[in-house]
Amino acid sequence: MKHFEIPLLFVKSPKWDPSLDPPSIHYTADLYEPADGMAVQPLLRDRMVLKPTIDLKRYRCHSVIDWIEVQIETNGVHQAINIQRFASKVLDESGSASKVYVSGPTRTRGYSGSTFIIRLQQPGLSQLGSFCAELLRKYPTSARSVGDLAIAGIEVSVDFYVKNHAEMGSEAQNLLRWQMTEVLQRHLRPERSLTELEENQPRFFATVNGKATSKSLVSKATAKASSKQRSEIKRLGLNERVLAPLRIGAHEQAPIDTTFYIGKKGSPVMLRVMDKTTDQRDPNLGTAVNLAPAECRSRIEVTFMKKPDEVGGPAAVGLETLSDLVEYPFKTVRKLVFEFFYPTANSGDELAHLSFPVNVTELDVFRLSGVYGLDRLQRSITEISDRQYRKKEITTKPRSIDRKGKAVSFEELNRIIDRSLVRLSRDWAYS
Repeated sequence: MKHFEIPLLFVKSPKWDPSLDPPSIHYTADLYEPADGMAVQPLLRDRMVLKPTIDLKRYRCHSVIDWIEVQIETNGVHQAINIQRFASKVLDESGSASKVYVSGPTRTRGYSGSTFIIRLQQPGLSQLGSFCAELLRKYPTSARSVGDLAIAGIEVSVDFYVKNHAEMGSEAQNLLRWQMTEVLQRHLRPERSLTELEENQPRFFATVNGKATSKSLVSKATAKASSKQRSEIKRLGLNERVLAPLRIGAHEQAPIDTTFYIGKKGSPVMLRVMDKTTDQRDPNLGTAVNLAPAECRSRIEVTFMKKPDEVGGPAAVGLETLSDLVEYPFKTVRKLVFEFFYPTANSGDELAHLSFPVNVTELDVFRLSGVYGLDRLQRSITEISDRQYRKKEITTKPRSIDRKGKAVSFEELNRIIDRSLVRLSRDWAYS
């Protein structure tokens, strides 16, 4: 097999000319070959690298700071609504189009006290400094300067726009954008520590029986495992969690028209991938503003958020106070949160030695849950194989899996994002 395709999945079927092939993305499967002069990694020997046939030169990549949250500790007690009104007035008088939101330390409304979280949308560095200076004059704090104010949260987005959109029909433009959204969802695998906890694992929301329901990319449930599988895992002394990725029904494909999440809401780090066609969305009212075709894009965004009495968030990536923002190298967060990989697969020989039947192949898993799901499958197999080897049930010791697992870097996409984040640092410094 040298080529295959994956149909794109939607919650709500888009308008599409029935005379055209259904929206999909094509892949090539070629034998892994190391860079010139490099030896073949034993872990990747005889494996096929699965690459999407997507021309990245047809997209423009642009990174932005969506919002920044500043925490202030006022000397006196105030109401959040009053600070909100004053802050909005400051922005209006400066001619800024930014919006500001003021809340208490737990980001709840109706707060009265002395600890406030102030969120400013899409600010520039100089605007942020002058805005905070006005706040400190009106509401004195113990901070010696604006630069000493704590960063409570920040959201950074990387957007991919279709180039020359005006020169193509809507079907061609939409397909290119959908394919990029699919690539971002399917090939993203951030630092593994961000997905180790079950509540942080990749998921999306879908409507089930009329209710919005969170669905994991790889289900944690093992209830449908066979008695043979359970008894074998118990005999080997392993946790049943290794069984979940071995069942094809545990894997899900994320639809294009839903938001793909890593990290639970409000956690110190949360990632989202989306096909962004609307703005100013209000989930409570169910309203949104449709974007013009030129503004529609594929987006991946990360939120670093500080929570009371918790370690992590912005400070964990070197963004503790506003002074840290002055020359901050945003490229340094890319490997942590915006890391993309090509998966590798083989003919299924690695499953042959298992002492119980499974109904998966590496390719089938990748078709559904992408690089993340395939990595979960491969680590489960390695864990089982290692235990079998220790019990002398197989003679070949399985090779250990490192951080990258059996995937290889999606270097071209990672370089594009690197360059975009470097530009963000430069533009932010002069904004």
